[in-house]
Amino acid sequence: MKIFIAGIGPGSTELITLSALNAASVSDIIIVPRSKNSTQGLAEKVIAHHLPDKKYLSITFPMIFDAEERDSLILSQLEAMRSEWQGADIIFFPVIGDAMLYSTGKYLLDAFRLLVPDIEAEFIPGISAHSLAASCAKRFLVMNDEILTIIPGTAKAEHIRRALEACNCAAIYKPTALINPQELLRGFRAVRIDYAGIPELERVIDGEEALSYIHGYLSIILLWRG
Repeated sequence: MKIFIAGIGPGSTELITLSALNAASVSDIIIVPRSKNSTQGLAEKVIAHHLPDKKYLSITFPMIFDAEERDSLILSQLEAMRSEWQGADIIFFPVIGDAMLYSTGKYLLDAFRLLVPDIEAEFIPGISAHSLAASCAKRFLVMNDEILTIIPGTAKAEHIRRALEACNCAAIYKPTALINPQELLRGFRAVRIDYAGIPELERVIDGEEALSYIHGYLSIILLWRG
């Protein structure tokens, strides 16, 4: 059995790579991530747009900080649907953004390896959120010997400050988790991009407003020193 963990870009149906589409098209089953409310997720919408007739199985990824509880919930779901995937030769799992950056694919693969120890894994990169965000903002991230830092907004404020000390430019993922971002990110020029790659929702917000009213899960903040 083989599983593809594939980054399918930040959410636009046009930004999925040919490699990801080809892998999805030859798969027997596509497992898609869903949230608690069981509505169709963004990754599923992108794949289903191109391949509506494939067999889809959904799995809920709980948004919790307890790693043991999270892993147990994922494993129990895979065990419950074992009859649906056990005979498959190729499984495809899409993740928003890049396959190797803050990827739920790792959690799924870890669970599969407990049930199928010899499962083969192949990874397909996708366009990362910060690359698309910079393109939407029409701003180059770093040049020459400048340093780019990627920071999760869920990190402790002290760790975020330390990460910012050494960089020229930073990309803040999950900025909704930031506490007092105006103070924490002082000294940087900020641009926030909401729903990058989704034309009807995409917004680019400059200046002070970029650090105010941050409420979208699909948002990213780009920072430049000075």
